[in-house]
Amino acid sequence: MIITLAGNVTHRAEHYAVVEAAGVGYQVFMSKNALAALKPGADVRFWTHEHLREDARELYGFQTQAEHRLFLKLVAISGIGPKMALNILALGSVKDIETTIDRADVDWLTRVPGIGKKTAQKIVLELKGKLAIGEGGDEEVVNALVNLGYGRDQARDALAAAPSEKSVEDRLRAALRVLGK
Repeated sequence: MIITLAGNVTHRAEHYAVVEAAGVGYQVFMSKNALAALKPGADVRFWTHEHLREDARELYGFQTQAEHRLFLKLVAISGIGPKMALNILALGSVKDIETTIDRADVDWLTRVPGIGKKTAQKIVLELKGKLAIGEGGDEEVVNALVNLGYGRDQARDALAAAPSEKSVEDRLRAALRVLGK
């Protein structure tokens, strides 16, 4: 299993880039946003997912671990393949996508070609409340607040309104101060 790939971008096409590492060129499928940021000749490092089928062996690349994690959650849903998951990732940042899914915004998801209302509802049903929105343990703070009896939306709003702190404990304290007002 290939989990990361570091090398030099030798070619960029509409749906993939070729990354040469140790003399081997790897075809790496990526979202349109990630591809747009690549420059031929640049040294890159990606998180990857190797997708094996009877007739193909494909490699998918992601700029961040959060993007990789969201991709894996999407392809775990029956009916969502890797190419559709990449199209979903092209809708915006990981945080925006996770927030939209958590808000159950089905119409926003239907903007992806091939995703109808039923598929969008399925994505929301399977992922709502299970995504780690934000970086650095924000979901851990939200879960702690939910365990204290606050609603998930209320906890997220409090965390968003709280001043930025470095540690999980400090973010929890700051969110509790917001909720206490």
